[in-house]
Amino acid sequence: MSRLRDLADAPLPARIALATLCAALAVSAVTDLRQRRVPNAVTYPALLVIAICLLWLGGRTLLLESALGALVCAAPLALAMWRGWMGAGDVKLMAIAGLVSGAAAGWPFSLAVLLDVAVAGGVLALSWILAAKAGGHPRPRSVPYGVAIAAGTAWAFLRGAPLF
Repeated sequence: MSRLRDLADAPLPARIALATLCAALAVSAVTDLRQRRVPNAVTYPALLVIAICLLWLGGRTLLLESALGALVCAAPLALAMWRGWMGAGDVKLMAIAGLVSGAAAGWPFSLAVLLDVAVAGGVLALSWILAAKAGGHPRPRSVPYGVAIAAGTAWAFLRGAPLF
């Protein structure tokens, strides 16, 4: 209940940034499940709206501090993308999560988001492997990681970070 009260008391640009993050995560999870992609039509507008909100909320200083959170979240996934293990949409979605988490509570919270997403990704992969095995299907070659990003980010925000 206090998380909802914190959200209600947050400044308008913070609420818009959080709502944009939630919308991007929800849409991306669904499109990743259905089409195995996180569309640019979701990630680019979300990045723009959130950047504008952060400028509105704290100017260039907050935007630059938040960029560190985006880097913390997106860099490991960018390395995985470079190796061909992950798509660019996943990297951009993590950058969005890092941008908002960095603004909400600094780069250490962005690191917590990254770790929660990694755990969610492991649980998701294991679930897909077990479901395939139970159904007599071959082991899946990929999983919709946008789902793990949405779940891990939501978990991190719900379990505790100050909301701006």
